[in-house]
Amino acid sequence: MDPLRECPGTASTASVPAPNAHAHPHRHPYSYPHPQPEPPSRRGVLAGLGMAATMPFVLGAGRTQPRAGAPTAARASVLRNAALVLTMDPALGEGPLGAVEHADVLMRDGLIAAVGTRLPAPPGTRVIDAAGKLVMPGFVDVHTHLWQSSMRGGCADRDLFGWLADCNRRTFSRITPADMYRFVRLGALDSLQSGVTTLVDWVDAIPYDTTVQYVRALADTGVRFTYAMFQAERDAPLIARTKRELLDPLPLASAQVATHAARAIQGLNRVHWEVAQDLGVMLNSHVLERAEQRADDPIGVLADIGALGPRLLMNHAIHLTDDEVAAVAAHDARVSHCPLSNMRLASGIMRLPDLGRRGVKVGLGQDGGTNDTSDFFALMKTAVGLQRVRSLETSVYPQVHDVLRIATLGGAEAIGMADTVGSLTPGKCADVIVIDPAALNFAPRFDWINQIVLNGRPENVRTVFVHGRPLKLDGRLVGVDPARVVHEAEAAASRLRAAS
Repeated sequence: MDPLRECPGTASTASVPAPNAHAHPHRHPYSYPHPQPEPPSRRGVLAGLGMAATMPFVLGAGRTQPRAGAPTAARASVLRNAALVLTMDPALGEGPLGAVEHADVLMRDGLIAAVGTRLPAPPGTRVIDAAGKLVMPGFVDVHTHLWQSSMRGGCADRDLFGWLADCNRRTFSRITPADMYRFVRLGALDSLQSGVTTLVDWVDAIPYDTTVQYVRALADTGVRFTYAMFQAERDAPLIARTKRELLDPLPLASAQVATHAARAIQGLNRVHWEVAQDLGVMLNSHVLERAEQRADDPIGVLADIGALGPRLLMNHAIHLTDDEVAAVAAHDARVSHCPLSNMRLASGIMRLPDLGRRGVKVGLGQDGGTNDTSDFFALMKTAVGLQRVRSLETSVYPQVHDVLRIATLGGAEAIGMADTVGSLTPGKCADVIVIDPAALNFAPRFDWINQIVLNGRPENVRTVFVHGRPLKLDGRLVGVDPARVVHEAEAAASRLRAAS
């Protein structure tokens, strides 16, 4: 994509190379530890798939015409005289984060039009005074389960398997379509108000009418989202139907195919990979969240079905061997890191420094209910702190500038959307957040880049734009009554408890 020409509203596969079908060099002769029902026949499953301007200082400007079908953006907006802009583009500022002091950010037609000083604004442009503020791209959450807002704080003494049994499965199956909307909207708005502008929601198998409400809840928030769909083999055609009928008409929506890689259900994994290839989207799998899942041989399975490559997003990937780390890097597979959830469930600590040394594309994920909060600042700080605790070294990867990149452009790279979001490069989507450091938890200024990660909290996010549309202004969500959203979610939770 020409970055100065257009910004597609959905995830592009153009930046994701073709699948690599090479087999994994190291295999593990383990069997799946838990009995699973025989999958139905795969026969016939796939049959249903049927602004250039003169100015004293301009860091970027260009022709910004949105693609056909792009969302109607609000009028042009300019963030004026920000104290610090982090573009996440080293070509547009100083250092690895593209830092620019005392700069403007101009958004037009849903795109970043320019970053620079004293930018002329077209007539009718909304002018937002950003003096004293910090401006950067919105956060990219590459792995979450928003419906799990329905059981916040639940099963606090359980590990992954206990939590899945006692909270996750007992709750998920009882949520009605209408209440699914309420829980998802609560979770999505909470993420949005904390600075998340793009998210990937991994959703287990649900009926189509519930899927309709799930997607509607995401769309109603205005967030950019990828809906990762899991379905049983016999219902695999619902994945294509959901993409065609519900996601493709929404310019800010895109699709992935979700799976659980395991030797005992390799046939289902293969079907999911075939559907993903047919639809031209990524495969999204949970992998080695707990050491016990070593017996599932997920990396070997993904290699055997030909999915180990750049169209694969692996969630957690904590308990990788040296050979598996090397294979993930060699095949350019992508990884989501969920440190707060991994701590909560005593799952372990990802080998993030080893993955970083090998150039593996990694993003941060909140992982739904077991993240316990939509605080992306806490997520970043934890990603840094866990590796220091493990290594007893403050120099270990990731450093603060590394985790800021992982939270934005790195996450976009991991999900194949780096040509669309993740930096303030002109021509990309105008997904922007404004942070106010003049707060009791943040001030006084010492090193603002460090303070974003180490001191920041969601309440410091004062403004959020997605595709140039303001979804949060002056600390308030636009067009949203938070009290009503909370009330409706509480009523839905009461119905769930009564049905148990």
